[in-house]
Amino acid sequence: LLFDLWQVMSFGGCRAAGRFWASLSSTQARPRLAAVATAASGRRAVSNKFQAELGTGRIVNLSAGSAALPLEVLEKVQKEFVNWNGQAISVCEMGYRTQNFYDIMESAEERFRQIMSIPDNYDVHFFNGGATLQFAALPMNLMGRPGGRATTHYKTANYVRNGHWSEKARDEARMYCHVHEVNHDPEDLYFSVPEGKDWNIDKKGVYLHYTAADTRQGFEFQDFPYDAVPEGMVLCCDASANLGSKPVDISKYGVVYAAAHKNFSTSGVCYTIIRKDLITEDVLPGTPTMCNWNRFGTAPNKVWTVPVTFSVWMGQLVMEWMMERGGLPYFEDLAIRRSNLLYDLIDNSNGFYRCFVNDWKFRSRMQVVFTIRSGMGKDEGLVQKFLDETEGLGWLDVRSHPLGIPSDAIRITMYNPQPYETIVKVREFMADFQKRHQ
Repeated sequence: LLFDLWQVMSFGGCRAAGRFWASLSSTQARPRLAAVATAASGRRAVSNKFQAELGTGRIVNLSAGSAALPLEVLEKVQKEFVNWNGQAISVCEMGYRTQNFYDIMESAEERFRQIMSIPDNYDVHFFNGGATLQFAALPMNLMGRPGGRATTHYKTANYVRNGHWSEKARDEARMYCHVHEVNHDPEDLYFSVPEGKDWNIDKKGVYLHYTAADTRQGFEFQDFPYDAVPEGMVLCCDASANLGSKPVDISKYGVVYAAAHKNFSTSGVCYTIIRKDLITEDVLPGTPTMCNWNRFGTAPNKVWTVPVTFSVWMGQLVMEWMMERGGLPYFEDLAIRRSNLLYDLIDNSNGFYRCFVNDWKFRSRMQVVFTIRSGMGKDEGLVQKFLDETEGLGWLDVRSHPLGIPSDAIRITMYNPQPYETIVKVREFMADFQKRHQ
């Protein structure tokens, strides 16, 4: 069968084509085709038992990104995908300088401003490129003003270290300015950070940057020490993992940005909130157009080049879904209840399960990251067994990075759209796994 298919594809022979298409209709060929498809995919079949228990028949998405999206929103997108608003056009083929798309973008911004209580002296942008592009855009826009030197490398930016993504932001900024780290963990694990009063902040720094929540080890600032920020210093925050999950006083910040594919939409867009006085023509020489806030801010309808139209539309619909449920107070309460389902089980497991971040000031509500006992030796085998069993159940992306131990960590992600009922099932599996392997 495969040889006949190769002949058809390679030479287009009529006889070979006839044999191939005839073979497809034969009863004997169907098991062979299924075997070929299974082998080609390189993935083993997974059980549908867990999905059936949840009543959706869909995969259980526990991934840190792209994250689960509300089923109601996905169904609405499906319904309107070909014929948006009865206009006989899909958003994906819509001209990005047409009134139709301007309406979508303006509606998305209006809902975002309402949900996050964004003051009028802040601009909102749906930038291309996710949060990583803004790692570079920050120093390019905030440190490009004329100074004693023609280059920004003689200016300083302060960076709080609290995990993998703060490291990524720091590394990107280092290419454009001098980076001063205000805290340091010699083991580079960042399961905790010192109190703000003990941070070593360079007061000559132009801005202070921190990551609100790090997905790798399950770290989240529950009460950021704003009083540690020197007066007049611009505060910048990568809030990709938790923006939209609780109220935030935007007025305390110069810049807040978040990749959309966690709490708001799907991949491709970075929700960015910038205080207007920080958007100027004085950017670092050589700043690419895609990083130039002023270029976008002065463009008609803030559209300089092709936006990710589908992601902007998806975000509009997700935010409408959020508002229907009560906005940030509802989702903050949900995040607390949902994460506590797992933290309570872990903390009362007599050491069978063990978190890496144990101070409640820093425990994430978005990701619960843990291991089994020590995660080493024979316990490493238990971690792998847990991961294998959950993969067989159809759980998506539960495996996280090693965190100071040989085995992978276990990570359960629960952004805004993650149903409470899903985490109840996760807890039930964890309790059963512990009972079987205590």
